[in-house]
Amino acid sequence: MPGTEEAQKLIKEFSEKNIDECCRSSTFTVEVEESVRGHIHQELVSWLLYRKLAADCCRSNIALHGFGLLFEKSAIECLTDACWLERYLIQRGGRCKPTNLEVPAFEFPDNPVEPIVPLNRAVECERKILDDLERLMKLAEKAGCYSLCTALDKRFLGKQTHHVKDMADLLQQTVRVSKHPGHGIFHLDRELRRAKGNMPWGKVNDPDSVALAIDNICSQLDKAEV
Repeated sequence: MPGTEEAQKLIKEFSEKNIDECCRSSTFTVEVEESVRGHIHQELVSWLLYRKLAADCCRSNIALHGFGLLFEKSAIECLTDACWLERYLIQRGGRCKPTNLEVPAFEFPDNPVEPIVPLNRAVECERKILDDLERLMKLAEKAGCYSLCTALDKRFLGKQTHHVKDMADLLQQTVRVSKHPGHGIFHLDRELRRAKGNMPWGKVNDPDSVALAIDNICSQLDKAEV
């Protein structure tokens, strides 16, 4: 039958077609795809480092459970971001190609217990993520891949800038309280524990929160009677 033959012809044509290419725009180049996979790798390396730091904080010789909660949350976020970006990669017609992860060659100091070096590693880790995001953004702009630029800007860049500042502030606070060994670290860890691993001063570094507070103050002034 003519209709059946035409259907069989169409089925054969689409069976042999690379459907992934239908999802892939011309701006999502091979170089951009490789760069996205590179950032997924960076997120997973960071996840492994934070997992190591969180586990070390739970050791009885260290017992810094507030810092442990902070590192645990950071690890979960890195893994979540890696998974999100991997799904985005597939959505754009790319492929997942896992790579070997570098094992953290690092031990949390326990004699004496001192979080300064681990926190310095954490600051470097957050800055590497930000630098890699900016590199990926620059490459996406060069390729004209504006949908990737929008995704990076909306989900990653703002919060990552915030993370770098928060972690650097925590490093400075730790250096400050470490001038009195033991006692200061105990109180800082307790603050982190009470905040469930969140930065107690996190909103202070958020421009949106500051802008909202200013708007509230201006609104109250507008309502005030002179």
